[in-house]
Amino acid sequence: MPRTVSEITEIFIYRKISDETEYLLLKRNHTEKYPGIWSVAGGKVNENEKAFEAAIREMKEETGLVPLKLFVTECVNTFYEHQTDMVQIVPVFLAEAGSGEVVLSQEHSGYEWMTFGKAFETLHWNSWKENLNFINMVLNGEGSGKMLQEIRL
Repeated sequence: MPRTVSEITEIFIYRKISDETEYLLLKRNHTEKYPGIWSVAGGKVNENEKAFEAAIREMKEETGLVPLKLFVTECVNTFYEHQTDMVQIVPVFLAEAGSGEVVLSQEHSGYEWMTFGKAFETLHWNSWKENLNFINMVLNGEGSGKMLQEIRL
């Protein structure tokens, strides 16, 4: 029987340029799992670390950016890892980026700030596309009853 765990977190990063929202996508390095795909930031939650703390840490480690604001989304990803026979439950966060420059970790070979449409087409996993769609709707004031809960930093 597979185990159910929550050991990783994902964080969508955005910025506002004038009235335009842009999302940061990261291209996975060829030496990493799922080489070459475009992804969001994220990674393992350390022992005694809260999921939102891991999201902030991963954002800093993978992009060099610090969140101005951090939100819990209504989104939770789930997927099955056949290698470990585990079902992963992944909390999804949203961070507004500050004005700093992106500095990539060795996990990624490239990055790009993208509009919603381009990011939606570029993201690899359908769950990321669904989450991006939800996030974009909320940021644009669409979707009755849909909301983000801010975590005070």
